[in-house]
Amino acid sequence: MSKPRLVILHRNMGLLGGAQRDLIVALPEHAKRWSITVATLNAPQLLLDRCEQLGIEVVKPDVPWQLPTGPIAEMTARAGRSALKSWRKLRAKLQPALDAADACYVVLSTGGMEVLDIVPNNCPLYVYIHERDKGIYDDVLQRDMDGRLRYPLIVKNLALTYLRRWDQRWHKRLWKRPQSAVSANTPTSSRLLASSHRWPTSKDWVAGDVKFRDAQQRPAEVGVLWPAIDPTAWPTEETEEERIAWQAFDHKPTSPYLLTIGRAGFMKGSKEAVQVAAAASLPLVHVGGGETDEMQRKANKFGAELIVMPRIDEMEIVALMRNAHALIATARTEGFGLTPMEAAMVGTPALVVSDCGFTHTVTDGFNGRRLPWPNTEEGLEQWVQAIEQAGDEANRIAWSTAGRERILERFTANHQAEGLARSLVAMGVDVETTELNMLPGLDPA
Repeated sequence: MSKPRLVILHRNMGLLGGAQRDLIVALPEHAKRWSITVATLNAPQLLLDRCEQLGIEVVKPDVPWQLPTGPIAEMTARAGRSALKSWRKLRAKLQPALDAADACYVVLSTGGMEVLDIVPNNCPLYVYIHERDKGIYDDVLQRDMDGRLRYPLIVKNLALTYLRRWDQRWHKRLWKRPQSAVSANTPTSSRLLASSHRWPTSKDWVAGDVKFRDAQQRPAEVGVLWPAIDPTAWPTEETEEERIAWQAFDHKPTSPYLLTIGRAGFMKGSKEAVQVAAAASLPLVHVGGGETDEMQRKANKFGAELIVMPRIDEMEIVALMRNAHALIATARTEGFGLTPMEAAMVGTPALVVSDCGFTHTVTDGFNGRRLPWPNTEEGLEQWVQAIEQAGDEANRIAWSTAGRERILERFTANHQAEGLARSLVAMGVDVETTELNMLPGLDPA
């Protein structure tokens, strides 16, 4: 019996951020249930290689779409308007797959809802919005590392009036659409997304348990579809390939170190990470670029040793994670937070702020430490104590074991594929589902 046909659409896979890598990780499990076509305006080689391995068709423009950037682009919603034009151009090439589709699956990171324009109205649709657009609905991206607004708030609000209206127009279109479901990647992300558009949210947080508000199966709430973590990419024991990569790694720290991963800035709490490292008298290794010059100035101010890594490959990141004393995660408005889960997979303690997405994954003292913001003397002292605890081998083993078990029972690609399949079955799509136990979300963990 042939598998049902699924078209997966994503505006810009070329970003290769968390949302894009999440889809690439989950593709093998999706491909077990569906005959898939992936459509994107920018297809990186990593995606093309994965799809070739899986026998998945990729539909893309001859010339990759590029995301317009800059203040004028934001004020005029140039990214959305440009993407809409590109999707319409791509439609002729994609139309055979859309005509044959049993369902469509739209994956969004920051923006990209314009793809709704080409999705057939009679096709069951699942939209996975990892997080709402931070640049439109909050101000974490408009602040410097000290938290000061770069521009007066009234200027920002006026400048983004058109962009906000553009975004809301497409979200309203989704909410009115029959045979549709919408989810975010955690309860926190769901609540933030819903608050931006005055939508209800789930109370159960079970992936695949979708609810509709009428007989036409319009969405009744914002649900949850958890990110997927690939255990094979983060093995419990060091592989031979990883060992060789670590031995040859030119930028390998020579003493115990703390690690932070993500684009340096206010949102990622880079200043606070530096303060923690200074208080603990351990070097801080940073991976991910961003405002690294400003991060270095903060390190100089607080007396911390900061090591900024150049661009390194995935195997080197795994080795760097495994050999760290602890991972420090001090991000603001983080939807899920993959790095603490990845750290647990390789036996490295994850020390996180008790904020947003981390509250759904890390249980304090069970699979890591969840701590207050280190912006008081008392809070900073708790971080120093947690770093000392991270050096205890018994803690490292216990936290990693509990973290891996939590991941395997909740956050695998199989769980994500099952959640999507069950949601589309509720819309009448004939796709395989299993008896996999889908646990309710931890809110908080």
